[in-house]
Amino acid sequence: SKQGSTIQKQSTRTLSDLSSSQGQTKRTSLILKAAEETAVMGKMFDTMGSTSKAVAMNQDILTLFKAEGDDFSWEAGFTLSEISSLDPKSLEVVVETLIGSSKLWHSIFLSNTNNEEAKRRDIKCCMDALDIFEIAPAKKQLSDRSVIFPGYSVMNVIAKVMAYTPPNNMSQEDFEKTLSENFVKETHYQQYHQCRALAFQADVMKRHGKYEDALSVIDEMKSIYDPQLHSRVLVKEYVTDHCLDLIAASAFWLHHYGRNDEALRLCDQVVDTMLPVIEATELVTKLTILTPVCRTLVNQRQLSASKKAHELFRTHVSDPAALAGGKAHPSMSMCVPIMIILKCCSSEGDAYADLSTDVAYMLNRNDPVWVETTCLTYFDAAWSTMCAEACLCLAKMTGCISHDESSALIKEVLKCLEESANTLEKEDGTIVNSMAHSYYSEILSELENLSSPV
Repeated sequence: SKQGSTIQKQSTRTLSDLSSSQGQTKRTSLILKAAEETAVMGKMFDTMGSTSKAVAMNQDILTLFKAEGDDFSWEAGFTLSEISSLDPKSLEVVVETLIGSSKLWHSIFLSNTNNEEAKRRDIKCCMDALDIFEIAPAKKQLSDRSVIFPGYSVMNVIAKVMAYTPPNNMSQEDFEKTLSENFVKETHYQQYHQCRALAFQADVMKRHGKYEDALSVIDEMKSIYDPQLHSRVLVKEYVTDHCLDLIAASAFWLHHYGRNDEALRLCDQVVDTMLPVIEATELVTKLTILTPVCRTLVNQRQLSASKKAHELFRTHVSDPAALAGGKAHPSMSMCVPIMIILKCCSSEGDAYADLSTDVAYMLNRNDPVWVETTCLTYFDAAWSTMCAEACLCLAKMTGCISHDESSALIKEVLKCLEESANTLEKEDGTIVNSMAHSYYSEILSELENLSSPV
């Protein structure tokens, strides 16, 4: 930005006017003051929605810590010599600015997912922040290392939703495992950060199919985590309470592994002690935590449990999302098929008020591409499988819908399950997600047992 360039020139002039006799301490003080002033402007631009200008301000800040005469480049980053010369406060500013830049580039990427430059810079800024903090000698002088904690959290989000190449020829599993272990180690003496680190560690284990290990880590996290005490501060620090997300998700994992009594107790705990701490406006969080809880309840195959799931989801997710309309987050579109499953399971096969609307929706919906893998990441189910189940539930209501509608729904089930197979099975036959594949196989089996003609 033009204004950012002006600030940079002014800062450079101030520093060049400083005689060597005044010493490094004064020079560092001026750099930090210039960085602070530029950061204020950057936050102002970000608040106004001028993301590109906020990015330019951050680039100006990072240039202040480059060798004299060099501008900061998103591609080149910092040299080892420059990293070694950072004092503790300068290290904090550089790391915080890189993490903030990663978030800004992520926003730019989300506004246009074809923007490969934004995606590349998003990932690199976060990786650079973690790497610089790890190797900078000044790190040893920091008693409070919380400046890096958001970097671990951002990298976990990147690992979940983006393709990336780990450094030093490491495998993704080894890189993420090392990252999560470092996060746990760094947060050992700060309780709510420790909770987030353990959630990260469990998430990495789960992502690589090690659910039993993840459940053990979640048990450790639950011994520390207090939703009333920690949830709001976690949201403030990390945008989302990932601890709550993982605890709720683990209810379905427990059910899947035959630990059903534990799963039901955890569902009650989530509803009774964790759901109340979530703000009414945080619909995405409610969707994230109630989906695994409601799936666990419905899988009990008991009418009372299905009705409880239906009422929970309707009250806290579906009705508020409908009320929000176009203002709701795009992911809230996932409510409809989930709600259809819950309505069908709690209706005892009888027609319900908006049945014909639901049939029309499932036969004419146009799902965005991202929803398939997002569902897999957060709910251990391919979105296409959930849609297949919703269609199958509707098709089974033979006394309430026409033969043509039933036939069309069965065809839609087949189409969805074909998409699920493509999502969950690699060309060499490797299963992408064992839990999601088990769900797919279950729906496929139900379809095969259905005697409805096509």
